[in-house]
Amino acid sequence: MKRLTSLIAVLMMSGLLIACGTSKSAKLETQPQPGDAVPRNVKIRVVDVSNKTGELFDVDIIGLLWSGLDESLRKRDLLWKGGPSSPAPLRLEAQVVKFQKGSFFLRPVLPFLGKTVLGVRCDLKDGDRVVESVEAKETISYGSGVFTTEAWRKIFAQVSEDVITQLSRKL
Repeated sequence: MKRLTSLIAVLMMSGLLIACGTSKSAKLETQPQPGDAVPRNVKIRVVDVSNKTGELFDVDIIGLLWSGLDESLRKRDLLWKGGPSSPAPLRLEAQVVKFQKGSFFLRPVLPFLGKTVLGVRCDLKDGDRVVESVEAKETISYGSGVFTTEAWRKIFAQVSEDVITQLSRKL
């Protein structure tokens, strides 16, 4: 009995130590140069979001990413609004390459099983020519997101902000 209790205690402590993190992100970082500002006439339009995970989810991952990208572009005044007087927009094509919904109930107990993960790859195109490509990956595990309900919603907004920030630095 003492042996079983010790084993459980060791497993719980190692789980807490291993997964004790907040939101983790893997980004393709570029350093902004002085004077690198997004030209005012550049507008971007999201034209395609696809699911490349090979899985079906009970969440609208395409719609959530599309909405998140549109909102991030709108915040930076980069969203193409249409109209005959506006210049032709750059096209943004996004792919969800990894998604794990996670679990509100498992995250505090087994952080490595309850984490929420989203990985995205985006191409910014001018016609058929790829102008820029960026990747973003976010993870919500034990830490700041431990008691976040619907972390899968929050992670789409975080990744969208990251993608548009990376693109605006590169333009």
